[in-house]
Amino acid sequence: MNYMTYLKVRGKTPCAIRADRGTEFVNQNLKSWCQSQGIELQVTALYSPSQNGVAERMNRMLVELVCAMLMAADLPEFLWEPTVAHTAYLRNLSYLKPRAKTTPYQLWNSRKLNVAHLQEFSALVWVLLQGQKVQRKMLPKSQRRAYIGYNEGSKSIRYYNASMRNILTLRNYRFLSKAEPSPLEEIALEPSAPLEGENGPPYEGEQEDGTHSAAPENSPDNPRKRKAQASIDPIEP
Repeated sequence: MNYMTYLKVRGKTPCAIRADRGTEFVNQNLKSWCQSQGIELQVTALYSPSQNGVAERMNRMLVELVCAMLMAADLPEFLWEPTVAHTAYLRNLSYLKPRAKTTPYQLWNSRKLNVAHLQEFSALVWVLLQGQKVQRKMLPKSQRRAYIGYNEGSKSIRYYNASMRNILTLRNYRFLSKAEPSPLEEIALEPSAPLEGENGPPYEGEQEDGTHSAAPENSPDNPRKRKAQASIDPIEP
């Protein structure tokens, strides 16, 4: 019913609704509402999903995509609902035929959508901690989360917080794209390497590599050392 109101506001009045005979769709409330709005309610025959083939094929495609996305991202099963919404959002922005020139979004809104905001499902996103979640000054100001979808109304993203097992919406975020990697560089400390200021000019008798040059034994720079001799005082008579 909310979707029907959405269509009427935009000048698109539906003439009929087709659904299967499931009680979640066909009930007295829906029948009364369709009669008051002048909308025909069409139901399929029992065990004949082919009569509603377009919707059934779309549902099957969305379910298979959602299963593959959750398994590839290693995310819990209860995230299937926002994943279906994100998959349908991407489907409306994609071409339905090999040589199609327009997307469902263009046909519906008569304009093209900028797709620069699209990111890979479950991509790592850094969200800014705000409000009561702000940590101490010496701790990180952002945390890494998993991207779940895009909220077009508020121009924000939806991300999954694994610690709270909840889906939150935030506008202050940043993706680390593959074009701008930030790898951690390892700094190797060599104990044998001289520290800053130790490579001064060599002293006299010292070579560039820090070794000492030995002078010849008979050279004046290296006087010969004599053994110490014990002096004996003369004995007076």
